[in-house]
Amino acid sequence: MIINSIDNVTFKRMLQGAAINLENNKALVDSLNVFPVPDGDTGTNMNLTVQSAMKEMNNVKDETISKLADAVANGSLMGARGNSGVILSQLFRGMAKGLNSVNIIDSKVIAECFKSASDTAYKAVMKPVEGTILTVARETAERAMVTYVDYKDVSLFLEYLIEQAKATLNRTPEMLKVLAQAGVVDAGGKGLICLLEGALAALKGVEIKKEQTDTKVVVDTEAEVSEFGSEDEILYQYCTEFIIKGAKKSSDHFLRQIFDKGDSIVCVGNEDIIKVHIHTNDPGQIISIAVKYGELIKLKIDNMKEQFREKIKNAPKKNKEKKQYGFIAIGVGEGIKKVFSDLNVDEFLTGGQTMNPSTEDIVEAAEKINADHIIVLPNNSNIIMAANQAKEVSSKNLSIIPSKSIPQGISAMLAFKDNLELEQNVISMTGAIKEVKTGQITYAVRDTVFNDMEIKKDEIIALFNGDIVSHGNNIENQAVELINSMVDEDSYLITLFYGEDADKNNIEDLKARIEEAAPDCDVEIIHGGQPLYYYIISVE
Repeated sequence: MIINSIDNVTFKRMLQGAAINLENNKALVDSLNVFPVPDGDTGTNMNLTVQSAMKEMNNVKDETISKLADAVANGSLMGARGNSGVILSQLFRGMAKGLNSVNIIDSKVIAECFKSASDTAYKAVMKPVEGTILTVARETAERAMVTYVDYKDVSLFLEYLIEQAKATLNRTPEMLKVLAQAGVVDAGGKGLICLLEGALAALKGVEIKKEQTDTKVVVDTEAEVSEFGSEDEILYQYCTEFIIKGAKKSSDHFLRQIFDKGDSIVCVGNEDIIKVHIHTNDPGQIISIAVKYGELIKLKIDNMKEQFREKIKNAPKKNKEKKQYGFIAIGVGEGIKKVFSDLNVDEFLTGGQTMNPSTEDIVEAAEKINADHIIVLPNNSNIIMAANQAKEVSSKNLSIIPSKSIPQGISAMLAFKDNLELEQNVISMTGAIKEVKTGQITYAVRDTVFNDMEIKKDEIIALFNGDIVSHGNNIENQAVELINSMVDEDSYLITLFYGEDADKNNIEDLKARIEEAAPDCDVEIIHGGQPLYYYIISVE
């Protein structure tokens, strides 16, 4: 059957199909990260960005094509996470421009949408890199513009464009050496193709079902408590979490037993494991049901009303008077949070790799600060674009310091001076981030080749200013080797932030080894508490 055009109902269904297909494949997209580090997050960021777009779209009452497209553009703009999410939001923005006042989508409109999307995304990126999602979008758009006249059937046209997109994706390793060495194609480009394939399937009437995966449930109870304005708003008092091991029945079956016994329910599993999170007034009842399904492990029950009372009791008194400067810093780890708090940062957004805050998160943090000027420290290269996007949409006066690491963010804060004008402070703080070197120690999640190094899964890897420089089997040996490569004759201070997985018994010995290796430097050891990275190292 020939499909000559797409109406608003079909268009919405295509957007939903695209979103589900990306969500089903986000782990695959994550796995294409160039670095074999445990926090590859391109698929996760794109998926969260699209989920924000879907949420906005589902609130649209006037479901015309242009209104649906505008909602997707706006939702993805505010929900954009990471560089891939920001670029995707710009692609959606360009799509919305191409669908302005459009009632029916034919092949010509599809081509114009692809062109508008590509042009908009390229303009939003200061230094576009070929061999990325941008290249996949641009070459697909170029083919669309010269071939749409040959296609009356929009489904056949989309099939053709997807094949062109795949051909470009397969050539991305030829454009970027790091992709070729790692043996992967561009992750963002793959995510874009997942979206297009989901949209095409929905156009053809194929129902795409959300796959049940073993989703990691990470619940920040303190964050949950902060959502409530008063204790009375907490309808279900106990945050209850556990894992059912050796489950005799599916997670869906268990969910049907508890769905009416609380809220904020998360119930996911694969094979014989079910992970459960629920707010309930009777955790004992939930546990009594759960033990019939299998063995319970990692049981945790928190009284959210008590936590709320403690939070209110210990909350610092906010200064209502407007001040000249306010600060937002982004990072993860209680120790790192304390460092920024001691440096008078007003809002610390929990985030970094794998958990990039969205544009909206940064905008909302700015709204909490009563200051003439608000300075934002992203502290991660994958958050800078979202921060810049927040600057464009926020009603507050934001200045973005392009810090790419925690050490850079700390150096920037130390360079700040109350008595300087904003422009002088921005120049000084931006200059300070160039004076600090950043190293990281983590582990490889897969076999790969990078910079001609053959790296095996689970090996310890050392990164210097974002590049892998060495690998081995001992965490502390890699840390000392990394510091040796970072220190030069001008170095005077080495700071180690040790993470939640670092062996505390080795800290003092490691400090002694560093002092021996770099006798002209002062050495500071600070508890960072960051996940995934055993050590974050600063050399100044």
